[in-house]
Order: sequence, then C-alpha cells, then structure tokens
Amino acid sequence: MDAGSGCGVLGVCAAGALLDIIKEPAASPEGKASSSGQFHVRAQDRDELARGFTEYNACRNNIPAAVLEARAEPLLAGPLGARWDLIITNIPAKAGGPVLEDFVRRSAALLNPNGRVFMVAVNTLADFFRERIDEAGAALLHEEQGTEHRVFVYGHGDAKDATAAVQTGPGFLDRYPFYIRHSDTYAIENIPVHIDAIHGCGDFDSPGDDILAAAKLCSRMGENLSSGSWLIHEPCQGHFAVWLAKFTGEAPAPKLALAGRNILALEASQHNLETNSPGIAPLLIPAADLLCDREALLGAGPYSFIAAFPEIVPQANRHTAAWESLEALLAPGGIFLVSLGSSDAERFDRLKPKGFSRLGDAKRKGFRALAYTR
Repeated sequence: MDAGSGCGVLGVCAAGALLDIIKEPAASPEGKASSSGQFHVRAQDRDELARGFTEYNACRNNIPAAVLEARAEPLLAGPLGARWDLIITNIPAKAGGPVLEDFVRRSAALLNPNGRVFMVAVNTLADFFRERIDEAGAALLHEEQGTEHRVFVYGHGDAKDATAAVQTGPGFLDRYPFYIRHSDTYAIENIPVHIDAIHGCGDFDSPGDDILAAAKLCSRMGENLSSGSWLIHEPCQGHFAVWLAKFTGEAPAPKLALAGRNILALEASQHNLETNSPGIAPLLIPAADLLCDREALLGAGPYSFIAAFPEIVPQANRHTAAWESLEALLAPGGIFLVSLGSSDAERFDRLKPKGFSRLGDAKRKGFRALAYTR
C-alpha cells in the first residue's frame, strides 16, 4: 500500500521494481488476480486529482492496472480483513496529530506478521512518531535521518482497537471521531449552522469569506432555489451546503450532489448536512474539475443549481473549462453561482459566453460571488 500517494512516485517506483523480479500471479486483497506479478499495490490519496495523476503515471511507466490500483480515499482505507506486507508513506505532517497517531497504530496492526511500514516524516515530528511506534507495540527496526526528513521502518503492532482498514461512507466521522478538529455553531446570514470541522480540510475554525459572499448573494436572490437538482463543487467543511438547505426551507428536499477533490471534505460535508438537515441524503462524487469529470457529474444531473468554490491553480486556465462544463451540467433556466477572489472573479466574468446573463454579485473582504442563468 502507498498511503498518501500524491502523484504516485513511491507506489509506481515500488511496482516497477517488483515487476522486474516477481513473475508469478497473485491476488489483491479484494481477491482479484494480478497476471503481471505476485503482488498488488493499492495507491491511495484523499485528493481525486492525485489519484488521477497516480493512475496516469502508472500507465506512463507501463504498470498494468491489475498491478497498481489508484484510489481517492482516506489513509489506510481498504477492504475489511485486508493485511499488507508493505505499507509505504510520505506522511502528510498537516494531517493532524490524532490522525497521525491513528495511522501509526492502524498501519502496524494491518501488517502481516513479517510486514513492514516505511514512513517518511519531517524531522520536527521524529520524537512524536518514535513514541507512537512504541505505544503501538511495534518494533522500530530502522531509522534514517536526512537534512529535513527522517525515515522510520517498523513492524507489526498489537493495537487491538485499530485492527481494521478504514471504511468510508455514511457514519464516517462517528466511526473515526479523531478526524474532528473543531465543533462550533456559526451565524451565516442570520441562520445558525453547526459544523463539525475535520483535520485535512480548510475553514476549520470559521466559514471562509468566499462562502459568506455566496450566502449573501443567495439571500438577495430569494428562496427560489429549492426545486430540481443541486450540485455544490468543492464544499469544504459543508458550511454553504448546510446553510443553503436551511435557507431554502428544505421543502421539497432537493437531489443534492457534493463534488470535489478532497474526499475527506466530502465526508465532512455529508456528515454536517445530514446532522443539520436529516431529510437530505447527498450523493458524493470525487471530481477534480467540473469539465474533466463531467461524465461522472452527469450521473446526477443536469442541475437546476450549481455552486462552485474552485481552487485557483497557477498557469492553468480553469475559468474557460468551467464555462465549457456548464453546457452539459447546467439545465436550461438553471442558476450557476461561483465564488472567487475579486481579481479572479473579474477574469471569470469577462469570459462569460453568449447565452448566459448575470443575475447578481456580492462582495466580502476580497472575495466576490457571481450568479448567472441561461
């Protein structure tokens, strides 16, 4: 397992090296036979874009899909009962202390008896990980120090409460409460919104100004958004989704899809939406981009309302791609709302194609929300 694969460097290199020396077939933890080698690599990352790049890089390096499986999922997710001979990770330091602690305990418990974990970590966390490895009942077999990072190699542990792979889906935060970083109730446009904010996602201590600008604009447009299907792209902790459901009165409960790169953000948004509005059961769609993943998004569309909070990627023209995606995703007469930094919002608005008209805009501390219809 390559846990936290990024663009797939560790997993692809490991698969390539093993392909050169192992010839006999074996089965993956799911029972699928691998015809290309006596091993199976599960490369996982919380980011759908990272999953896509891992899959792409495996293909570029002639690693068969039967050998390396790229997934968007939390750390150490997998089938129940799966055990691993090797877990490799360049552990993300910002994952949060409780999440990192669980990773050490769970990774050691998920090993086969002679299995190994190879962990790369920043030097500032060396003492933390050394203590966690000892608490997990695992033997620290090797430690290598570099300029800024350290490599830990440890074996099987005996943590009795973390012996199963992480399972996603409804109830995720109930099963793994260590992901919760902060809980609070916020007033958004005078509507109370309770949020359990998680590690591994932004806006953990308050709703962002892009969200507040979007809510401000929706308030001006009135309560005519509740019919049809909704899509909220990049919902973060779920502040806007929860607020919108309350603002529209939840009657009738809309068909709602939550889409975005960060699978943990989707889990948090689902949890917070179902906690605040039990009548709404959202569909989660890992999607790196509205255009690249429009086929997956169309499974619940087209949509009468789309709200997007896109991440701006330098040297990438995502504004044009967003407009292009609306041809298929937005239903005739539907509303598209986007919230961006003010300068990016201005650039986005200048690219508006024929057939769309602006319904309004709202500003909030350097952010601007824009709404359009066609």
